[in-house]
Formats: sequence, C-alpha cells, structure tokens
Amino acid sequence: MWGSHLSSETVQKEMEANSAASAQPQSRPRATFLTSTWYKFAESIPGLEINGNPAPYPVVNERAVRAAAGLTLIAAAVAFAPALLQGNYEPIKVITTLLFYDFTVRIFTGLTPLSPFGVLGTLLVINQKPEYVGAVQKRFAWGIGVALSFTMMVFTNSDITSTYFLYICMVCLAFMWLECAVGFCVGCWMYKYFTSARDHDPEAVTPACPGGVCEIPPGPQDKTPPSSD
Repeated sequence: MWGSHLSSETVQKEMEANSAASAQPQSRPRATFLTSTWYKFAESIPGLEINGNPAPYPVVNERAVRAAAGLTLIAAAVAFAPALLQGNYEPIKVITTLLFYDFTVRIFTGLTPLSPFGVLGTLLVINQKPEYVGAVQKRFAWGIGVALSFTMMVFTNSDITSTYFLYICMVCLAFMWLECAVGFCVGCWMYKYFTSARDHDPEAVTPACPGGVCEIPPGPQDKTPPSSD
C-alpha cells in the first residue's frame, strides 16, 4: 500500500509539473521571415508575454525593426552627403523615392516580404532570438516616415532645393539613428498622445514598446482616490 501510495503521488506530481509546463507562455525561439499569412502587417502569438504581461495583440520583431532602421540610415546618409556637400541631388532623388515606397508597403504588409530594407533587416537577425513589441505603434511611426519621405521626394524630384529641405533630411536621419542606435522610437513615443484607450477602459491592454516609451500614463479613473480617514 505504501509503495502504491508513493507511486501515485509521484505520478500526480509529474502530471502537475507537465500541466504547469504546458501552461507556460510560449514564445518563438527563432524569428520567422513571414507572418502565417504572408501579406499580413503583423500577427499575435498565442501565450506570448512581454515583460511579464500578456501580449494578445499583434507584434513585430524589434531586432528586425532596428536593423531595417540602420540600413535606411546608411542609404539616406550616403545620398544626403552629396546634396549637402556638393549640391548634387541626384542620389537623394532615388533614395527618397525608394524610402517612400519602403515605408508605404511597411504600413500595409510589415517588414516582409515587400519592403526592401525590411527584408534585409529581417534576414540580418533571422538567427537571433526575437524581441517582440506591439505592432500598432510601429505602424504609426512608419506612417510618419511615409509623410516625411513623400515630402522629400516631391521636393527633390521637383528640383526644389532649399535649407528647409536639408532640415527635413536631418530630422529623418536623426529619427533613424535614434531607432537603430539607441532603440528610441520617436513615432512610438508620439503614438501614446494619439490614443485614448485608457481613457475609456482603464483595464485596456496597451501594446508594449521598447523601453516603455509609448506606455500610456494612468488616466484620472486609474488614480486611487484619497482616503477619507
């Protein structure tokens, strides 16, 4: 009887351990090149947790995003230098058009498979463990990239050269440098000021972003009222 009791207890413990293990959130040990539906902007991962919090929303790989930002920075800087130093705007005409296309397809289909810089950035980190962040604020940031690159494309291809154009270029270069080198997404930081999810639902799950820069501060209803002692 004692031996039988020990055996049953051991089996029960093993079953509980297996159950607990299966209940642990699962994350992908290796990044994937495409979403399950290739043309989707992003997708959610069942059981994913980010910083200990459930992440039921669509996510993107922050490592790939930063790699793509680094590549766009290199391309833009190489084209910007002749315009600044020699007054030669031909290279930047090509790059601004390419950047406009790249950012535009990103907001619809994500980094892969139609974004040239997104594809290269994803391949550069394909063997690294992914670091997932919310996708919605990245889409917002890339929308800013669409607006800026479109403005530069119109200026350059219309042969409009001015100091203001160079300022816009410098802003773009600064944004890309902050993204790839520091991990600070300016568009993600701005995103929190354009969303009011927490105003309507204090329990709303807000997508995570690197460094918590787009974390939505508590609304008035989140604050604990003072005690009446």
